[in-house]
Amino acid sequence: MEETRVNLLEYLRSKTQVDLDTFDITGISFPRLLEHTLNLETVAAGLHDQFPEVTFDELGVEVGAVLLAGEMVPAFTGNLHLMVNPSYAYSREKVIEAAKSTPSPISLYPVLPATWEGLQACRDLQAFKIKTLGTTLFSMEQAILAGEAGCVSISPFVHSLRILVDPEYKDPHPVYNLSAQAQRWYRRQSLPTKVKSCSTVGVDELLELAGIDALTIIPDDLRALQSTYRDANQVFKLSIVENGTQNDDKIEHISYINDEEKYRADFQKADEGRAKAKTAEAIDIFCGFQAKAEDVIRKAKGQ
Repeated sequence: MEETRVNLLEYLRSKTQVDLDTFDITGISFPRLLEHTLNLETVAAGLHDQFPEVTFDELGVEVGAVLLAGEMVPAFTGNLHLMVNPSYAYSREKVIEAAKSTPSPISLYPVLPATWEGLQACRDLQAFKIKTLGTTLFSMEQAILAGEAGCVSISPFVHSLRILVDPEYKDPHPVYNLSAQAQRWYRRQSLPTKVKSCSTVGVDELLELAGIDALTIIPDDLRALQSTYRDANQVFKLSIVENGTQNDDKIEHISYINDEEKYRADFQKADEGRAKAKTAEAIDIFCGFQAKAEDVIRKAKGQ
């Protein structure tokens, strides 16, 4: 049979929404943006007075991130997402206030951690018509709760977030099937939540997830997809979303939204305890980035 070759990016886009995971598509760095476009004294005199419960450094990070997002608007046709301060991951009230108070002249979807508190905050934010994405998600327990909480989308991680900050680290227990399982669950339960898979390694893992609602892809992998052609028949066979087993279809209907005790007990055991550990590790990594960003603000102030 004659080989038919396809461009991998075109193929993936025919199956899945392709999302870009970056904050630097135009070469604008966070410190340079602060230096040239953010008047910190104006922020202190204005926005900080409106949000006195937020530290100046934290507010500076929020404003800088919003400005960066604004720079990207012309290059995008979909939605932009911005993570709420990960330091609030275990406080429902602080997550809600942070999501409500992010100063933005553009439409941004808050990205919230998939802790019990974070996902309950997603539930509460619906009353304010704020659409949310649940991240740092490593288990079906989190996926089910996120769907019940009304998240517009979730970001299941295939690998531990550590792989993105430690080039030498290899996740010994990636969760390849979680994204497809969550997507089938939502469709069976008639929930509108979409699945945006992330934290993949290399082009082949992206092709394995062809057919998922969306994929969050780093720039290097996006360029690799764009420049690579392969035999169409071989590429089609790789998808575990479209060709994989569906043993989870018989999973019982479970509800966690009003049962914190059951949720915590089940989440504690998920993937032999690895899901909880990976979630905590991911939040710690994001908190580290938050601290570094706030340090940039302090240095910009000359402190």
